[in-house]
Amino acid sequence: MNSVAFASWTISYSNFVASDTAEEIVYETTQEVLDRLKTDKDRLEQEPEYIKTIVRELIVPNMDFMTMSRLALGNHWDQLEQAKRECFSIGFKNLLVERYAHILLSYRKQDISYQSAKPFGEKDHVSVIQTLTRPNVKPLKIEYPMHPVVDSWEVIDLVIDDVSLIRTYQKIFSKEIKQNDLNSFITSFDECDV
Repeated sequence: MNSVAFASWTISYSNFVASDTAEEIVYETTQEVLDRLKTDKDRLEQEPEYIKTIVRELIVPNMDFMTMSRLALGNHWDQLEQAKRECFSIGFKNLLVERYAHILLSYRKQDISYQSAKPFGEKDHVSVIQTLTRPNVKPLKIEYPMHPVVDSWEVIDLVIDDVSLIRTYQKIFSKEIKQNDLNSFITSFDECDV
């Protein structure tokens, strides 16, 4: 199982209440996702594409894809006009939804424990930590760096056993841009092929 993708689907915060802590949000929503997988098990077996609906309903609204996109493109972000930034962000989101949906179907029951959120980076940013315990495998630490947005929290990266999803994509994207050019890279996303 791809750990990054497995971790990603556990971070929906659809029932956010302003008084909830970041830890409570992660815990409650993880349970919601797990319940949904159980409830919709038969439908998912018959209609595997339905997993994308679950991902879009429970995960997508709670991730800051514009910030994630900016971080993943690094210095190249500043070279893009707003329309290309927006289409890239949509394309990046769709790329992650596809990846998460595929891995989500392979979920197997694992014990999940939680630690208190810890501050990181900029003011008011926190990182919520989960640990997945699997039989005969080293425990897997998952960090959800989050920032406050109005009365909610949004995820801006995933860090799996100290490996950042955003930094990983930044390296991949930077290599592709270097091999071709920024415009070719951006238009390689269907959403930006205009």
